[in-house]
Amino acid sequence: MSKLMLRAVALAAATTGAALVFPSAAHAAVISQAFAADSGDSCRYGSSSGTLSWPQGPVSPFPTPGVGVSGKVADRPLPIDPGPICRDDGYASTVSFVAYLGTTEVARQSRTADNGTLTFSFVLGGAAAEKGIDRVVVQVCRNPVVTLPPSYCGKPVTYLAPTAA
Repeated sequence: MSKLMLRAVALAAATTGAALVFPSAAHAAVISQAFAADSGDSCRYGSSSGTLSWPQGPVSPFPTPGVGVSGKVADRPLPIDPGPICRDDGYASTVSFVAYLGTTEVARQSRTADNGTLTFSFVLGGAAAEKGIDRVVVQVCRNPVVTLPPSYCGKPVTYLAPTAA
């Protein structure tokens, strides 16, 4: 056999061996879950929506070490709003994502938009959540852009980690 063929055979054997030792890594699935939250005011000045991606092993219902988060946060008025739907009130909208395992907060991230839409994609947790995440709480708050608070928030929405089927 040529050296190139020997390397290919060795690589294939190593890959197969890794799949046997770490079967969940070789067959991990992702369960996607839609999320949505808003600022709770009558105009719905702030809103956020998107997808939480929970990695799952083939038979493992254990909490996941990181949750993929992708979506958008919007703060009105938007450039595409027809007419004076929501006047500019001098506030920005911030969506926060807080990951928990039991009663312990294991990770937190937020994104802010002001009179527009911001798209985002990140992993919530990762190494900081090595023992896992069993739920994510999403909340949209509005904060003054120039002055100090008072601020206000919409209702927090809780998303539980789905279990493997």
